[in-house]
Amino acid sequence: EFIKCYSLTNKNIIMNIQEIINWINCELTKVRKSDEMLEDHLKTLLNSYLNKVSCASDFDSYGIDKKHVVENIKDSIEIIMSALDQYSSAHIVGCINTISKYLKDNENLFVLEVKADSQEDQNWYRMRVQERYKRKFFADEMFHIPFELRGKVNTQRYSLPGYPCLYISRSIWATWEEMHEPQLAQFWVSLLKLQENFCVLDLRLRNSDSINKDDMNNILCTLPLVISSSIKVLNPDDNFKPEYIIPQMVMLGIVENQYKINDKDVIGCAYTSTQRNDFFEWKDVSKLDNIALPARNFINKKGLCSSLSSMFEITDSTNYDYEVLKKPFQTLLVNVTGTTFQMNEIQEQNYKDSIFGQLEKRLNEQKLKKLTEERL
Repeated sequence: EFIKCYSLTNKNIIMNIQEIINWINCELTKVRKSDEMLEDHLKTLLNSYLNKVSCASDFDSYGIDKKHVVENIKDSIEIIMSALDQYSSAHIVGCINTISKYLKDNENLFVLEVKADSQEDQNWYRMRVQERYKRKFFADEMFHIPFELRGKVNTQRYSLPGYPCLYISRSIWATWEEMHEPQLAQFWVSLLKLQENFCVLDLRLRNSDSINKDDMNNILCTLPLVISSSIKVLNPDDNFKPEYIIPQMVMLGIVENQYKINDKDVIGCAYTSTQRNDFFEWKDVSKLDNIALPARNFINKKGLCSSLSSMFEITDSTNYDYEVLKKPFQTLLVNVTGTTFQMNEIQEQNYKDSIFGQLEKRLNEQKLKKLTEERL
């Protein structure tokens, strides 16, 4: 299971590597106490991770050098906590430089290559909430906020105010969670079809039993950064959210340094939504994948980033109400026994039969459009 909670009553409990990853998944669903500073909460969580890795006994089964991983984690914790301290002390440039150097020097960070010819990686989704008096959004309105409207860019986990960034999700479910679960009639969604391969720093959570053994070394070394970038926001209505410091510095470091691995440009970050709702029991955690891609080409002061717009084709948006009016969605069958109505018992509803899955199918039947740097 994606989330499998482990008791911390016994601080000396020894976990194997899979259990450690599941423990992290569980811990990152929690919100810290209101009287606990972010720095204290994060340091406790990172040190707990380090201690559990240090005690894990199954490194040999993965062919991993345990000493190397432990030293890498120690260094990562020191750097991350130092960067947070610099930011809190108003040494913002020092914080950015610390994280930038960390990205450049740490060869063990895990990078995800997103491939246009991969069936899994082809389809991505964008969502906007209904605006007053506006009936729908066209394709160019469903991309990143154009440069001439950058004043509308709010603070987000991987972007700063005024800096356009394209956020995409692997499923409508994921983008719905990222948008804080708007009502069905209130959101519009578009499909983005990938046309070019690209690489991103991989800061996702994942099922421990689905990880390739060859990737485990890099994943363990990347987890301190994953943890630091995935803390749930304590006060969502605050203008400043300290939980965003590290992920924002990571994104700035990627933009500033044109981070590379194996001669491939890393142009953004992949992450798992912190807004996960336990009500939904779909087991495929990859459906909660999100990617943040900052604008890179600022030659034109208006319109869209030419680098990003060339990477995708996109549909006009649609919404639930419009699609139901065209053709009703499927519903679960109801069995009738005498006067008793009984819903079919289903262990786990298949995602493709959900409203999200059916909306995705409808979008795949719509016409794709090419975007240019000038708004259509």
